[in-house]
Amino acid sequence: MASRNPAPTPAPTDDDADQLRRELHALGDFSHVTVRSERGHLIISGDAGDPVARLTPLGSAQFGMSFHRHTGRWEPMPFVGDLSQQANNLVAALGPYLQRDDFSDSKSGSDH
Repeated sequence: MASRNPAPTPAPTDDDADQLRRELHALGDFSHVTVRSERGHLIISGDAGDPVARLTPLGSAQFGMSFHRHTGRWEPMPFVGDLSQQANNLVAALGPYLQRDDFSDSKSGSDH
């Protein structure tokens, strides 16, 4: 009897990274957010270039999401979906981590 090994899940491509970047940029002021394909994942980074999240392909154009903890470990999150769904999940769940670092006191509305 032949073994039934599932086909390996293809690694995300630079085109996948570009698609996710476009999806994120369309959801608000996230033009500074970068997405790159690296070691079989899509890595999402904010202003400082530090990773915020990663998407891991699960097959059938679905991706799982993980959050990059300050300890350097990846913490799985309960989100699975295609790139468009995951862009929305990223902004909803991790939006504050994706915001620009150049927020200044002059934008706070305070005259003090």
